[in-house]
Amino acid sequence: MDKKLLIIDGMNLIRRFYAALESEPDLSRRVERTQSIAIDTLAKLTIQFEPSYAVVVFDSNGKTWRHEVYPEYKLGRVPMDDQLLESLSEFAKVFRFNGLHCLRLDGWEADDLIATLAVKASQNHIRSYIVSTDKGFTQLLGDEQIYQYDYFAKLGYDKAWVPGKYGVEPDQLVDYWALVGDTTNRIPGVKGIGPKTAMGIIEDFPTIEDIYANLSSFPERIQNMLSGGRDQCLLSRSLVALKTDVNIGVRLSQLRYLSKATV
Repeated sequence: MDKKLLIIDGMNLIRRFYAALESEPDLSRRVERTQSIAIDTLAKLTIQFEPSYAVVVFDSNGKTWRHEVYPEYKLGRVPMDDQLLESLSEFAKVFRFNGLHCLRLDGWEADDLIATLAVKASQNHIRSYIVSTDKGFTQLLGDEQIYQYDYFAKLGYDKAWVPGKYGVEPDQLVDYWALVGDTTNRIPGVKGIGPKTAMGIIEDFPTIEDIYANLSSFPERIQNMLSGGRDQCLLSRSLVALKTDVNIGVRLSQLRYLSKATV
């Protein structure tokens, strides 16, 4: 049987479940219900994917390297309720009790840890399934050993899905987002350049460096939009690009999944 690594974006799941329970007036009860739903969901996912390895990855508290590079990163995003924030250690404790490893590293977003784990697994011929609705992970799908799964839509995404969604290949997405921006994380693109224009630009010149080295090749309207934006594009690309070489200090063998039935 092929080895599989199940990587769960912990906060992506938890915050969505918590938001869905906004009608619950008792915050303690709301957290308890969120925890119960999350445990049930993780059980379903392990049954569905039958992983050899499994891990739930959490964001660290406070600022990360992206905030240091660009202070406006995620500025204005609605903060997590204190009640939920303070309960995250309990979520991790219960997840571990149910046989799932949990990972969190100070100063790092879960996205970079997840990307690093998936790429490391691929290098060891292990297929990864990233459970998250975060579009940022689609940049990893150029690797045919890496898949993404949206639990809420019950949809899986692979390399072949990306061009139909964005009009570019997975390895071109970071340059594409550098042009159009990422409003979710408050990362700016080039003013006036939308998805359709960005697709046309990248079709001719696939990287920011290529684009600005051939600026005179574009119509005057596009030249005017791009003019003076090279540094911002390079910064935006660095922010949207996931790190795949974080020194996590965890071996894949330490993430082996043993269901309750096999323990």
